[in-house]
Amino acid sequence: MDFDFIIIGSGLSGLITSLILEKYGNVLIVTKRKPEDGSTSLAQGGIAAVVSEKDSFISHAKDTMNAGCHLNNLKAVKFLVKDAPKAVDFLNHLGVPFDRKGSEYILGKEGAHSFPRIVHASDFTGQNIEQTLLNRVINSKRIAIWENTFTVKLLMENDVCLGVQIIKDDNVINCLTGTVVLATGGLGQVYLWTTNPEVSTGDGIAMANQAGAEIQDLEFIQFHPTALESDSRPLFLLSEAIRGEGAKLVNTQGKRFMEIVDPRMELAPRDIVAREVFRQKKKGRVYLDIRHKGKQFLEKRFPNIFSELKKRGINMSLDLIPITPAAHYSSGGIKVDLYGRTNIPNLFAFGEVSCTGIHGANRLASNSLPEAVVFPMHFESIVDKLPKEIPHKTFPLPRITGEITKLQNKTKISLKRLMWEKVGIERTLGGLKEAYNTILNWEKEINTTEDFNPELIELKNMLVSSKLISGAALKRKKSIGSHYITSE
Repeated sequence: MDFDFIIIGSGLSGLITSLILEKYGNVLIVTKRKPEDGSTSLAQGGIAAVVSEKDSFISHAKDTMNAGCHLNNLKAVKFLVKDAPKAVDFLNHLGVPFDRKGSEYILGKEGAHSFPRIVHASDFTGQNIEQTLLNRVINSKRIAIWENTFTVKLLMENDVCLGVQIIKDDNVINCLTGTVVLATGGLGQVYLWTTNPEVSTGDGIAMANQAGAEIQDLEFIQFHPTALESDSRPLFLLSEAIRGEGAKLVNTQGKRFMEIVDPRMELAPRDIVAREVFRQKKKGRVYLDIRHKGKQFLEKRFPNIFSELKKRGINMSLDLIPITPAAHYSSGGIKVDLYGRTNIPNLFAFGEVSCTGIHGANRLASNSLPEAVVFPMHFESIVDKLPKEIPHKTFPLPRITGEITKLQNKTKISLKRLMWEKVGIERTLGGLKEAYNTILNWEKEINTTEDFNPELIELKNMLVSSKLISGAALKRKKSIGSHYITSE
């Protein structure tokens, strides 16, 4: 079967794009594991949008720019802020069960927002969105989903994208199409500690880079201040909405510490909070304290978090919650315009893998979900300009050989530790140089093998993404936002 559009990734941006494109042709969604295994299902907070008459577009834009240290693309910020309410309406129309009181949305407040503007569906927002959209996609006659399918690379000729090469059911297949959309999500798995799922290994970034796409702002990796401290991976996220509801950050002596760091205290931008938590943890454990809210409120407002903590022996109405910062979101990615266009003809990117310029040096909380909807919605306005014919071209089909070795697995673990220690929350120029050169050496070693299999390709993608992050960080000599250089 021919497909007019191929989308790599089954998170929010991929599913939204497929529902928009089904009116114009047959759509294939390729996803590395199961459709719900990406980051969207893990999103707890919600969608930042001006849906209250007391709020304003100017305020939302100002908060976004301030959080991003004014390195944001102002045009893209204004575009997002203006259309975020339309994104909420679109999702609401599709059936996402947002929390309401009567006809009004119940709004939450999160860090660096000057007004409560977070539309949520309990603390299962991402899961509710994912399942609602997935049900729509599954019932569509024009959308196919190939799960457990690994995308190897973009198929290129004369600097034009003609399709993708995939591995499905242990077979290598070349899929040609007029339009390829990358919606592969993030790259948090290159770090030792992350809230990102196992599939978030930077595949989209690596494929796009290999094909010649422009990559922008990858030095700005956002570390979430409050993941649950544990030995499990990925770490369980403790939504910023908890702090929005009044949770305090306290050190091992039980003393609150953010009040001497920033006047916004626990609701300062994430980079500021994450750095201070990181520093406090050098002295001892750090906790979230929301016990004063009581069990009845907490169980109703945070049913998912309350339940998950209870499974781990923590009662958030009685106990302090041990936390740690963790790699959470890539503010940079594949450079795109307002329509998701990359510098490569026929190649588009949406969601976390893309860089619209909205986030600047640090993402404002809950701006990622509206971004993943607004830009695909805008993409529809140029669908009539997309290629109408499936290209006819033959590309080589490599044979699957070997499996990932113990040495390669050791390299993966060493890479995660290197990125956490040298390209993490606090960085030094010396540490960045060491990381970059070490990654180059590992990459040369790995590239000497002639084996070809998904696990090995994924490791190569992680090395490429890590190289791009550390390389971008080396070029930016001064601290700004989530890129913080120390003299130590």
